[in-house]
Amino acid sequence: MEKLNAQMETKRTCQRPLACGHHCGGIPNENVCAPCIMKGCQNQNFYGDGYCIMCTEPWTSKPIIQIVCGHLFHYDCIRQMLKNRWHGSRITFGFMLCPLCKVSISHSDLCEIMSPLVHLYEKIKTKALTRLQHDGLFQAKDITQPSGKYYKDPTGFAMDTYAYYMCSRCRQPYFGGERRCQDEVKEVNPKKLICPLCRVTTKNKDTTKKKVCSKHGLDYLQYKCRFCCSLALFHCFGTSHFCENCHEYYSVVYNAPRESLPKCPAGPCGQQLSGSECPLGIEHPPTGEEFVIGCVMCLNSNSY
Repeated sequence: MEKLNAQMETKRTCQRPLACGHHCGGIPNENVCAPCIMKGCQNQNFYGDGYCIMCTEPWTSKPIIQIVCGHLFHYDCIRQMLKNRWHGSRITFGFMLCPLCKVSISHSDLCEIMSPLVHLYEKIKTKALTRLQHDGLFQAKDITQPSGKYYKDPTGFAMDTYAYYMCSRCRQPYFGGERRCQDEVKEVNPKKLICPLCRVTTKNKDTTKKKVCSKHGLDYLQYKCRFCCSLALFHCFGTSHFCENCHEYYSVVYNAPRESLPKCPAGPCGQQLSGSECPLGIEHPPTGEEFVIGCVMCLNSNSY
């Protein structure tokens, strides 16, 4: 069986002879062969001392790949890491970096799997920088001061500050609040991650679509607080919009049974207000459901 497996792996590896006389051992039909992996040959020194650091199996057990930074890995290991994408519910892009030196992974034989990932990164980067400008944070100390973590790097600051999630229905990324909020709670079930447009029920879907402006799209929708009749200022966990008071005591309202939440007119933190008129002056679903008011950028410019 071991001999058979070895024969199968030989067929999967590049057999072109290198200058040293050894076979390449890389990907079949690759454009440029990787350097010789035979220990001691041509004084080559690679991490792993004869083993891939990702799977701890010998170099010769699988086809190898040398990415742009110069580090070697098994091709299957790098490809699987890219296919697995990010860990957890929040979209992050650390998996697109070399496990050893953190330089962006690049290789002509990875273009097929890398292209959609790069497109996703650019899409979220644009969204994050636009929101950073909208929030007036381009002059944040972390960006402008030499001692700042993201000195002269607004992209890094924006990508670290904001949280974006992948909608489980339409498979498109959407803004889900600030990263610091997610850091304080347990991971959200990916199946519960639903973007604003997909979140609405069939009953009021047409109404919500009318509130999505063609200029600003979905990222700047103004929501009612999910737990009371106030404007939402925070979007957390990729699932819930909060006003400032409900956000401060999110552990109380977020975990409360739906039937225990106050009815409209509802005050922050589970208060039942007197009277029958909504403080926001709008009709909306029962407390506990997400509700879109309109595009906040258009509302602020009085053009909605």
